[in-house]
Amino acid sequence: MPYLFTYNIFPPEQAEAISKIYLSKIKEERAAMRPLAKEIIPNAVKATTDGMSVISVFDVKEGKLEECLALQQKQLLDYHVIPGYKYKMEVRFNVVEAIEMLGMKIPE
Repeated sequence: MPYLFTYNIFPPEQAEAISKIYLSKIKEERAAMRPLAKEIIPNAVKATTDGMSVISVFDVKEGKLEECLALQQKQLLDYHVIPGYKYKMEVRFNVVEAIEMLGMKIPE
């Protein structure tokens, strides 16, 4: 099953506004995501020279990638009102999937 990485960057002075949106939505957003993916890293935060950086990682369930991407995109739209907010999403395969794409298997 693939992983969905979401990277968010925003100016430090917007941390309170971001946090208010996050706290108002987190319960319903996690409930909506649960049938589609397991949270591996809910939100890891650090300060960078580009601003505040937040990363989240989901282990997407079999056959749920398209739905998971659409839901995550919809959830991130709430933050578009924040000046300077940027994000990107990436899909990555786990090593077993990547090896199998080459027609090989990991030894047991």
